[in-house]
Amino acid sequence: MPLEYSSIKEEVFSVRSSCGIFDLCHMGRILVKDGEEKLQWLTSRSIRNLPVGRVQYNLLLNERGGVKDDITLYKLSEGEFLLCVNAVNREKVLLWLSEHGLEVRDLSHNYVQIALQGPKARERMERFFSVGDLKYYHFAVFKDVIVSRTGYTGEDGFEVYAPKDVGLELFKELVEVCAPCGLGARDVLRIEAGMPLYGHELSEEITPIEAGLDRYVSLNKDFIGKEALLNKEVKRRLYGLELLVRGVPREGYKIVLGDRHVGYVSSGTFSPTLKRGIALCFVDRESTLEGLRVELLIRGKRFPAVLKSLPFIKKPKV
Repeated sequence: MPLEYSSIKEEVFSVRSSCGIFDLCHMGRILVKDGEEKLQWLTSRSIRNLPVGRVQYNLLLNERGGVKDDITLYKLSEGEFLLCVNAVNREKVLLWLSEHGLEVRDLSHNYVQIALQGPKARERMERFFSVGDLKYYHFAVFKDVIVSRTGYTGEDGFEVYAPKDVGLELFKELVEVCAPCGLGARDVLRIEAGMPLYGHELSEEITPIEAGLDRYVSLNKDFIGKEALLNKEVKRRLYGLELLVRGVPREGYKIVLGDRHVGYVSSGTFSPTLKRGIALCFVDRESTLEGLRVELLIRGKRFPAVLKSLPFIKKPKV
C-alpha cells in the first residue's frame, strides 16, 4: 500500500466526510482450531463467553507483561477463531501460538482484506452485502466472505475478508465509489482517534496499562504475563498532546514541564481535521492531567502545547 494515492489531506477528509477504502492485505490472518482454552490463557481479555459472530480486540502478552501483539479475534464457531494480527508480528505470533500447543493455519496469502471507513461506508457496502443491521464489533458471513463492522479510524466502517479472486473484484468495484487511502492517511486517522500502533504505543517493553488499555485486561482470569503486569510500577501513561502554535510533533520529541523532562512523543502528525499538530505521547504518570500546559522541544526550541485526554476526535459507535 502506498503512502498516498491523491494526498494525505484529501484522503483524511474523504474518510471523515464520506468514505475511504484501504487495502489491508499486508495484515496477518491466522486460523485457530480447537483452541478456546489455550487462547483464554494466551490473551489478556477473557474470551470465555464470547458468542459466535462477535469480534473482540485483545492482546497477547509476554511473560514480562509487555505486548507481543494487539489483535482482533473473530469467533467463527465453537473452538474456531480467526485472528487478525499486525503484519510485522505475523511470524512471531504464529510461532508463539504453535509453541503453546495451538493448531494454527496461516491464511494471510489466501485472503484479500479490505476496509471501508467513513459515514457513508454502510451505504457503499450495502450495494454488495446486507450489513445495515450489523452491530459494531460483530461480523456476518456471506458464503465465503467475512464482513465485520470494525475499523482503525474512529469512524463507522467495515472490514472484509474474501478469497483472492472474489476480493480483487470487490476492491475494483468499491474503489470506484470510495476514495482509495494510503498508509499516510491511515496513520493520521488513527492518531486522531487515539488508537495505538504496534512499535510506537505498544511493544514487548510497553504494558497495556502504560498504553491506557486497562479495559482490555481481565484481571479476574489467569493469563501469561498477569503477575508481572500487576507487580510492575506504572511510571508513565499514554496521553494526547496538541500544539498551541504552528508545528508538527514527531516521534521521539521530548516534552518538558519547566526544567523537567516529563515525556516523549510516540506518534505525531498534523491533523487536517483539527488543523493543528497533535501527538500520542508517554508522560510521567503524575503529569497526565487534562489541560496541563507543557512545552515540546523541536530542534532545540520550545513550542507551547497542552495535554489532552484521548481520543482527539470521538464519533458515536453503531
